[in-house]
Amino acid sequence: MKTRLLDLLKISLSVGLLALLFRRIGLGEAIAAIREMDLRAFVAAFLLFLVGVLIRAYRWQGLLEAVQLGVSLRRLVVLYFVGSFFNTFLPTGVGGDVVRVYELSRDSRRTPESVGTVFVDRLAGLVVLFGLALVALPFSGQLITTELKLVILTIAGGGILLAWLLFQRSWIDRVLGLPPLGIRLRGKVMDLYQAVHACGTGATGRALGVSLLFNLLLISVVAVLALGLGIQVSLWYFLLFVPLISLSLTLPISISGLGVRETTFVLLFGQAGVEQPQAFALSLAFYGVTVATGLVGGALYALEGMRGLVGSWAKGG
Repeated sequence: MKTRLLDLLKISLSVGLLALLFRRIGLGEAIAAIREMDLRAFVAAFLLFLVGVLIRAYRWQGLLEAVQLGVSLRRLVVLYFVGSFFNTFLPTGVGGDVVRVYELSRDSRRTPESVGTVFVDRLAGLVVLFGLALVALPFSGQLITTELKLVILTIAGGGILLAWLLFQRSWIDRVLGLPPLGIRLRGKVMDLYQAVHACGTGATGRALGVSLLFNLLLISVVAVLALGLGIQVSLWYFLLFVPLISLSLTLPISISGLGVRETTFVLLFGQAGVEQPQAFALSLAFYGVTVATGLVGGALYALEGMRGLVGSWAKGG
């Protein structure tokens, strides 16, 4: 009952935000802006995003090797595509991480290590993205308001600080000593900490380096889509805004980020002087890229299921 209520609230938020945007922008203007999209830019952005899947799989492989889990890059690429499918069609952007953990745990029978590497994999991406925003912030000048600068500084700086604290054993011990935490939960948290710590500084550093490459690629995807829509703004805007957009998509408050993503694009790029219909079209174009990637993952997931079914039939015969 509680889960259904939460899903209903997420659906309501997504529908409400989209309805508000359509009311402010006008459905006709939004459709007109989308129709002006250069399809060549969309294809280029989609291909860049596919390269990003390969880069993230390579990052994850390095973390798995650090905990003595040998998994082929091909398998990890497939799992990332499958994760993209669930990210797109589940109520939260972290649904794909749960699927990746489940599939890897089923293969390896080592759940703590699977959870730990996926956690570090996700964390490395966010930390570098926040770091890029902080690097760009001093050069933003008059591009954005002081209030938005403070928001970016608080979120990005707070995110990096929290990530650092997660690797501090003394801080973890203090948290685990709090009365509300039961023995079973403490054990699970400690298992996760051990798995995260097992990645080591070398693998974690490598993951951060690979994350830099991926996040620059992600920023390029949004920038290419913007060019395809005739949006010409400073590159600093993308360095500042993409981290906030990515963070908003991880919040479990809507259905696949619908409404939240579009609102974030419109509000942020409005600071750059982009008209609302164009900003809305940019958000939909970015969503289109993720949907296309998710559909690839769905096809791979279905293909794996068919192969497993055929294999079971063969054994039964």
